Amino acid sequence: MNLNHFDEIKLSKEISKFEEKSKKIFTKTPDTNICWRVWGTGKPTIFLHGGYGSWKHWIKQIYFFSKNYTLFIPDMPGFGDSDDLTKPHTPDKIAKNLMDGFLKINPITNQKINVVGFSFGGLIAGHLSYQFSKSNIVPEKIVLVGPGGLGAKRGPMQEMVRRKPEMSKAQILEAHKKNLGILMFANSSNIDDLSLYIQLQNTKHHRTKSRPISATDTLTKILSKQKTPLFVLWGEKDSTVGPYLEDRMIILRKVNPDVRFHVELNSGHWIMYETAERFNEILCNILN
Repeated sequence: MNLNHFDEIKLSKEISKFEEKSKKIFTKTPDTNICWRVWGTGKPTIFLHGGYGSWKHWIKQIYFFSKNYTLFIPDMPGFGDSDDLTKPHTPDKIAKNLMDGFLKINPITNQKINVVGFSFGGLIAGHLSYQFSKSNIVPEKIVLVGPGGLGAKRGPMQEMVRRKPEMSKAQILEAHKKNLGILMFANSSNIDDLSLYIQLQNTKHHRTKSRPISATDTLTKILSKQKTPLFVLWGEKDSTVGPYLEDRMIILRKVNPDVRFHVELNSGHWIMYETAERFNEILCNILN
């Protein structure tokens, strides 16, 4: 990748092509105003992005899955185009507001739905599923991708590059590229202009502090209260997991003995971007 040829206008237009095919809906809920984007027709399926993220984390899934599913992809409160959440920021509050927003768009309560969440969004997916179940809307399946909130040790990783006001545009882009290589990708050669642009935009608009929540065991606790079929995916080289993958599997088996796992080779944390074609095949098999 040659950062001297990084064309933000061209990349913005590429993102806009996805947005133009969506229905963009804002839902006012008790604690915030949530921006949703909806694509496709079929079984309702909610995709939740990760920390420092937005709907764009799922950009390589939209066209593929919107052929057979209605995709509801919000910017969670405090991310992207959604408003901030009133404090305190808790997983239960985020999930309750997401459920309230979803039911305003899709008020039919007797349909089967799927909930899919990535990283911090995986943690929230567990809480959202629980909120649904309390309202007698039981998700058909929960799919967690590299989720936080299990109370397991975090993998050792290099220190992230901090962005500073005095940095030039080129230095900021280089910092984002470095950080994507540390946190999100197994192979830095897979970082392309689009992933870099998405990272640049996402980090500009995040306000909710997700990492302290992800460091807890809140997902483990909330999953222990549910019996919804559970599927968990990781990239083999997920830097947030490191050598502690088996620890996570043990934790999840304790709360749901029927949980199904998949570990994708040669992929990092952002598995659905780095190995998108393979990820889409796996998720399609799970959801069908």
